[in-house]
Amino acid sequence: MKKQYYLSIISVLILVVFVIIAIGSGDTTEPERVEREEADSIPVEEPIDETEAANETFYLGDTVKMGDLIFTLNSIRWDQGSEFMKPDPGEKWIVFDCTIENAGDSATNISSLAMFSLYDEEHYSCSMTIFADTKGSLDGELGAGRKMRGEIAFDVEEGQSKWEFIFKPEMFGFGQAIFEITDADVN
Repeated sequence: MKKQYYLSIISVLILVVFVIIAIGSGDTTEPERVEREEADSIPVEEPIDETEAANETFYLGDTVKMGDLIFTLNSIRWDQGSEFMKPDPGEKWIVFDCTIENAGDSATNISSLAMFSLYDEEHYSCSMTIFADTKGSLDGELGAGRKMRGEIAFDVEEGQSKWEFIFKPEMFGFGQAIFEITDADVN
């Protein structure tokens, strides 16, 4: 009886900790378009109005600041696979080359699985693939003032010609940058 009482108390305390973490990290991060002058430095413009930023759509080559992270969609390409691994029949692999910069004062964790998603023109989510030939990775700790560049690949159906590539920097917060992608953007 005493053991069940202690287990109940511990369970309630763990639940309270998770609720506090979820409430404390529920900040909204609105995307802001950033203009680039040079490849080495990414100056940040004055923040634009939040309602304008929330409704704005971004495109290939755009740089977006969300919270302390500055995200750039550099390029998009197709990957045909290798002799050992190829996309399933009726599918293709689309690869996104991205750069993330931490403009904050402390390190942050980057997770490609948690921060990126792709939706097709019928609004179905596309699966991330690990079998495509990608360069670099967008996973791990990103120190203050540091940049990380890598590629992320997704399975898409043949015949699709439009997608929404989504960058969501806060796992428990709200706010996302939506990039409209067309077949013409893919090399």
